[in-house]
Amino acid sequence: MTATARYQEALINFPTPGGGGAHPHELRVANLGIIAGLSVDQIFTDIRRSLPQGKRRISDHEITDAINKALSDHQGGTFTPRPRPVPIVQNGAAARKRIIDSAKISDEADLWEASPLRLWDEPKNDAVLLLETLYEPTDWLFIGDRVQPGIIGETIRTVADRITFLHVGGKTGPHIIPNPLSGQEGTTKDGKSSFRSDNTVLKHLYCVVEFDDLPCADQIRFWSAVVLPIVALIDSGGKSIHAWLDVQKMAKVETPDQWTTHIECRLYDQILTPMGVDTACSNPSRLSRLPGHYREEKGAYQRLLWLSPEGRPIC
Repeated sequence: MTATARYQEALINFPTPGGGGAHPHELRVANLGIIAGLSVDQIFTDIRRSLPQGKRRISDHEITDAINKALSDHQGGTFTPRPRPVPIVQNGAAARKRIIDSAKISDEADLWEASPLRLWDEPKNDAVLLLETLYEPTDWLFIGDRVQPGIIGETIRTVADRITFLHVGGKTGPHIIPNPLSGQEGTTKDGKSSFRSDNTVLKHLYCVVEFDDLPCADQIRFWSAVVLPIVALIDSGGKSIHAWLDVQKMAKVETPDQWTTHIECRLYDQILTPMGVDTACSNPSRLSRLPGHYREEKGAYQRLLWLSPEGRPIC
């Protein structure tokens, strides 16, 4: 098994923080990432993204220490995460609580009932409804497993081709990159060739927001009350809800630099991150759960809870 494959396997099998062995596993992942030749930024992002919810919160400082230990053991140097701008939301926990407490919707049934597009069909058909509602037929989208590469005609297809595939009995993948891709080869942050990376995003349409450790009922309350342009809310089939926000309703974003300025720095770092959202979800090629996929390990569908062709607040 290659170092890259071992690294990906270690990410998938991250222990639960708080007595499950997550701390030594961070160092193992960091070591494998360095051996595989990955950038320290990518390793940091991958660890943050892959950590499951547990009894304790893993800080950025702890992840940085693991990466620096791996660097010291293998090639020297130090790693410092990108500094975050001063938050606009100074007390994120209090702000989140105010939003949750103001909610008029508190359960899935009411949220589903409030959806601008009626979600009458079976959950297995949610993928087609989402694709038909939010995309052009010629848009190229990645749909597949987290570790699958972007392969034109397989994991990356046009929306029209994917819908035809699903109509004749094809199965959905568990994940989707919500932003359409160029269909051309680019490079990852590590300099490796890829058809699914931030610099192969053609249209900056949506960003993905997910809470790290908020109970599902409070997630519903938050999203039903917050004033943000929501296009979709997706039940992950587990314990979280993935929200898709309409990027163009918040800022003119056409380039990677504009995404960094308006989405990563302002929306995430200054507003959403202080309120407890997953810090690893802020890049344009971020994966989201795809509605319509059945999670065998959970015995549940990933489902649409809300869908609007135009992003808007729920209430």
